[in-house]
Amino acid sequence: MRFDARRRKSRLLPVDMTPMIDIVFQLLIFFLTTAQLAQFSRAEMDLPEEAGEQVETAEEAGIIVNVLVDGSIEVAGEILDDASFAVLAEELVIDHRDDDLARLRPLVRADRNAPAARLNRVLELLQAAGVPAVRIATAPGG
Repeated sequence: MRFDARRRKSRLLPVDMTPMIDIVFQLLIFFLTTAQLAQFSRAEMDLPEEAGEQVETAEEAGIIVNVLVDGSIEVAGEILDDASFAVLAEELVIDHRDDDLARLRPLVRADRNAPAARLNRVLELLQAAGVPAVRIATAPGG
């Protein structure tokens, strides 16, 4: 029995790789973008050394507030004054009212050499806005 080569080739379905390549490029762009955005929240600073609470599971940071050496407040790479930070904190609370407000726990990273009064002011502004709890970042040690 003899098979016709033309007939066999017409039965094979062509594999189009274009959609798969598009998805791979989109994933690559997504991961590169999120990696760049993650660097904005991690300002270089000298954190105080404390043993702190050892948590096994990672928690979502939500908003990360940096108190820099000069006492300025930085959120997502943007320097804010007290009034604009208070507005941001109030908007954060309003956005989380529909969700579970108890899950709102912003991470405050204060430089070791930053004035303690500035850290206290940041915590006062968060408390006045209605934030139920705050986490303070420390470096392992102590």
